[in-house]
Amino acid sequence: MKVNQSDKVIISFSSPESMNNTVFVSKVHSDYTTEVIGKIYPKFNSVEDTIYYTSINIQGEELFPPTTDFSEIEKQFEKYAQESSDISLMETMQKEAEKPIGRKESLRAIRNLKIKNLEILKSF
Repeated sequence: MKVNQSDKVIISFSSPESMNNTVFVSKVHSDYTTEVIGKIYPKFNSVEDTIYYTSINIQGEELFPPTTDFSEIEKQFEKYAQESSDISLMETMQKEAEKPIGRKESLRAIRNLKIKNLEILKSF
């Protein structure tokens, strides 16, 4: 398993499956659990004698244009994982702010959530 770290988000790439060479891409959470966020399929082009890598998300939608450069796919998945984490954090903060508590308590909860996430990220 190959693991890459891009600032805050860690992603891992599985070894290719023996049947069809599919690589699973997972996001590693702060509690070290993993969540599959996509797959990479190699397509062999015998005319050009090259391999094109196609990336899909968990819904089966193509994420990025096929490319022959696997390192480009790694970079794109790192960015994709970071963006999804940022969106998730913003949604959590919004839900926390909308709880029916006083403004002071709401701001304190958001601040504590940010501090907790920063501490977790520093541990990597």
